[in-house]
Amino acid sequence: MKLKIKNIVLALSMVLVLSSCKKGWLDVTSDTEIRSDEQFTSESGFKDALIGVYLGMTKTSSYSKDMTWNLVDILSRQYSPLISNSQYYDVYNFNYKSIKASAQIDAVWNNSYNVIANINNALDGIEKNKAVLAPISYSIIKGELLGLRAFIHFDLLRVYGHGNYANRPELASKFTIPYVSEFSKNITPQRTYAQTFELLIKDLTDAQELLKEDPIFNNPKKASSYYANVNRDGFYNKREQRMNYYAVKALQARVHLWMGGDNNLSKAALAAEEVIKDAPTQLISSINTVNADPSLYAEHLFNLNISGFLDVINPFLDAQNITNSNALFYSTQQAEANYETSNSNIGLADFRYNTLLSSQPRGLVSLKFLQKPASGAPGKNTMPLMRLPEMYYIAAESYSTVNPSKAVDYLNLVRNKRGITQNISPSATTVVLKAEIQKEYRKEFLMEGQLFFYYKRLGLSTFTGLATSIVADDLIYVLPYPNTEIEFGNRVQ
Repeated sequence: MKLKIKNIVLALSMVLVLSSCKKGWLDVTSDTEIRSDEQFTSESGFKDALIGVYLGMTKTSSYSKDMTWNLVDILSRQYSPLISNSQYYDVYNFNYKSIKASAQIDAVWNNSYNVIANINNALDGIEKNKAVLAPISYSIIKGELLGLRAFIHFDLLRVYGHGNYANRPELASKFTIPYVSEFSKNITPQRTYAQTFELLIKDLTDAQELLKEDPIFNNPKKASSYYANVNRDGFYNKREQRMNYYAVKALQARVHLWMGGDNNLSKAALAAEEVIKDAPTQLISSINTVNADPSLYAEHLFNLNISGFLDVINPFLDAQNITNSNALFYSTQQAEANYETSNSNIGLADFRYNTLLSSQPRGLVSLKFLQKPASGAPGKNTMPLMRLPEMYYIAAESYSTVNPSKAVDYLNLVRNKRGITQNISPSATTVVLKAEIQKEYRKEFLMEGQLFFYYKRLGLSTFTGLATSIVADDLIYVLPYPNTEIEFGNRVQ
């Protein structure tokens, strides 16, 4: 089965573009169409194509490295300064136009649009060959594909688009990243931010409706036997490793929070609260559980299984000596400040500090995703893309102005589960609440790629780790499109 999937992915990769409009896009031939037609003549063909999409997302230029714990986390300056011979030294210094940085940034774009092309190819096939799919399979596979299309486009927008959207109304009518929704030889025209968000929301709304057939969906009317026939091969097991119903709801919360404004904040809170209430995840509080599984797998709303993850990540988590120029670690001073260790009821009590960081000669290294060969932990070889605590933070931020006491409750709940015994005051102001939320993002999302997006969404002109001489603006927050996207006048950034 693995060999079959590998061959399918290889075949698709050979004929699909590595970008949204490079010349290679025009080289798609009738041969490609024949191969697609052959693949999508059976349910197993659609299943293989879907797994191929997830495999594409596990590349190092995507979510096994650069879109999580490496490139985007480096931009947030949460690691100790990189030394000059580090692979990502230019990215760390926001020197995006250097040869090395350009290649790294372009690879994120190229792989993302390649995966999107595979998604659109499968979506095209699913409508042409709907009859070969069981109704449940049609709903779940199509729902996953639409959710993934929205997920990747939104992350492209968060990397290559402008931030602080809620406070920049002029952006609504400006062009942003191309939202590619068709498998076609034609170049997808850019749309405005407003139009792009409409497409995002539509894909998520459609995915949500389709994924009401998802086994993970909290629907008491469906007996377990409902899936017995369609899931004989176990394809719909381990739903946390797929774009499931609650991952779609979590993404809706992210998107509405990014858009901002009272109406969107209300929608973000509702989506986040549905996940908190109904998703089969729970906040971890047991130190024994944390020691056994530092990745906090029970909190994962959506993760990817990364083949060979040890070889990808472990070399970056070795801060034993200076010879490892790519090591990612905290300085002791930085960690103590971020986790507020001067207060024993906050920092010293927090398992994110006292258990998930390991002291090495050069500094403190995160243990979250350090791969241990003999480990049998459920989180081995997995990279979370969405976790439950984020939903509490989104709800808290959404309520911080209209219902501060409710926001306090959400924040205190997460803090208590992490071991913090000193609560935020029930009478905390909106200003205090937002400061506490920012602290939580720094503490919670180390090595997960969310902190830079938090800073960018709010348009913060400075942040922890950024020199006072540097102002964080679009020159820092907006990563450049590949030159191939603009050299023919096809794209405007």
